Amino acid sequence: MENSDLPQLAPQQSAQIPLQPLRIPTGWHVNYNNGLFEIDPLPELFPDENPWWIFKEDMLQMHNEQFNRLLDLGWYPEGDLVAGRYGLVVYEGDFRGRLLYEFSTRDRLELVAEIERLLSEICQDKL
Repeated sequence: MENSDLPQLAPQQSAQIPLQPLRIPTGWHVNYNNGLFEIDPLPELFPDENPWWIFKEDMLQMHNEQFNRLLDLGWYPEGDLVAGRYGLVVYEGDFRGRLLYEFSTRDRLELVAEIERLLSEICQDKL
């Protein structure tokens, strides 16, 4: 599909963007999910809006008490659809703990697959 063929996001549609579905194994607690929406980071979709409220640093955070892991997701730099990327990290414990994993991508579906893989691996005590 050509970029010019993509539907544009009208301001009134912004509030109706659904959250990105995720397969989350038992044991995970969502601290917040106020930004991982089911929309790709394409500037053409946001012609009249500032996308910072969707593509921001604090998108998704989850923790697993049993395996003592924190998963955190953001968009860096915040609101920059041209140069920005999803940044995904996993820590032992919390942000003061040891960084166990980092991942970066612009592709939402690749990100979803990586989140789901990590959640599963952690529950299998592989990370």
